[in-house]
Amino acid sequence: MKKIYLKHWSFLTTGPILSLLLIIFWYFNQNFLSQSKGPVALLLENPVLTFGLIIFGAFISAFISRDFSIKTPVTYEPLVFALIGGIVMGCGAVIAAMSAHSVVLFNLAGIFNLTAFLITKGWVYAACMILGGFVGAKLFSFLILRTAHSKKEFFIPKALMKEKNQKIIFITLLSLFSLFVLAIVLFSMLTTQEKIGFFSATFLLILFGIIVERGTICMSSMLKEWFIAHSAYVWRSILFTVMCLAFLYQAGLRLSLYPQIQLEQHICNIGFLMLGSFLMGFGFIFADGCFIGSLWKAGQGNVINIAGIFGMLLGIGVSQVITGVSLGAKQGSVSGLAVPNYLNTILNPIIFLVLLWIAGIVLLTIFKQKHYRY
Repeated sequence: MKKIYLKHWSFLTTGPILSLLLIIFWYFNQNFLSQSKGPVALLLENPVLTFGLIIFGAFISAFISRDFSIKTPVTYEPLVFALIGGIVMGCGAVIAAMSAHSVVLFNLAGIFNLTAFLITKGWVYAACMILGGFVGAKLFSFLILRTAHSKKEFFIPKALMKEKNQKIIFITLLSLFSLFVLAIVLFSMLTTQEKIGFFSATFLLILFGIIVERGTICMSSMLKEWFIAHSAYVWRSILFTVMCLAFLYQAGLRLSLYPQIQLEQHICNIGFLMLGSFLMGFGFIFADGCFIGSLWKAGQGNVINIAGIFGMLLGIGVSQVITGVSLGAKQGSVSGLAVPNYLNTILNPIIFLVLLWIAGIVLLTIFKQKHYRY
C-alpha cells in the first residue's frame, strides 16, 4: 500500500478517487452550505484560508512521499511570468464568473463538476480555456527561448535543503494547524452543527490537496503536454475523472441521494464567459499551474507557483475592485443570445453519459503516455 501511495497515481486510480471526493463535497455542500450564508460558508469563501488548507494537504502528501523540496527556477524570468500569469488568470476568473457556487472547492473543481453535471458554461469554459492555453503555450515557448541567455542563480539557504530541517518545518506547521482548528472548535461562537461543518470542510480540503498532488491534476500541465511536450499523461487523468464524476452524479440523482444542481437557466453573458475562460487558459501557462495545480505544486515547495498564487489573488482582488463583481457572481442580465445553461434540455442525461464514456474510452485508448512529466 505504501509503495502505491509513494508513486504518482495513474488515471485509473485518480479518476475514481477524485470523482468520489467531489461527489462527497457536493453532498456536503447541499447539506451544510447551500441553505444560507452561514459562518462555515463565509469561512470557505475566503480563498486565503481555503487555498492554505489545500496547500497544506498537498504538503503533507509531498512530505510523506518524499516529493517535497524547495524548488527554484534557474533564472528570474519564470517568477515574473508566473506573477503575470497569476494576475491574468485571476482577472479571467472574475470576468468569466464560471463558478457554480460561492464555496471555493466547488469553484476550483468547476472544470470537472460543470462538465460532468451537464452545465453548458463548463463546456464553453473548457473549449475557450484550451484555446487560451494554445495561444499562451506558443507565446511562452517564444519568450523562454528569447530569455534563455540570462541566467541568475538563486540563493537557497542550505538549512532549508536538509531533510532533518524539513521534518522540523513539517511538524511545526502540523502543530500550528492543529492549534488553529482546535481554537476555532473550542472558542468560536459556532453552533455544534456549524463546528461539525467546519471540521468536515477542513478535512475535505486537506484531502483534496492530498489527492490532486498524488494524481498531479493540473490544467497547465495538461495544456503544456498537448501543445509543447505532445504527450497526454495529465490529460488522461482529467478526462477519466470527468467520466467517473458524470457516472456518480447521475447514479446519485437516480437514487435520490441529492437534488439536481440548480443554477441560472441561461448563461448571463456568453461574451464575458468566453473572454474570461480564454484569459484563464492563457494565464495557466505562464503561472505554471491552474487554480488546482498551483496549490499542490506550491505544497511540493515550488517557488514559481507561490509567485503564481500571489498573482492570482492579486488579479482576483483588483478585478473585483474595478468591476465591482465578486468571484462567481452573475454578470448582469442575460445577453441577447440566450444560451441555455443546461445541456439536459437538449440531450438526455443517460445518452450524454453513454456518449461521454464511449468517446472517453476511445480517446484513452488512442492517447497513451506512461511516464510522469510534471
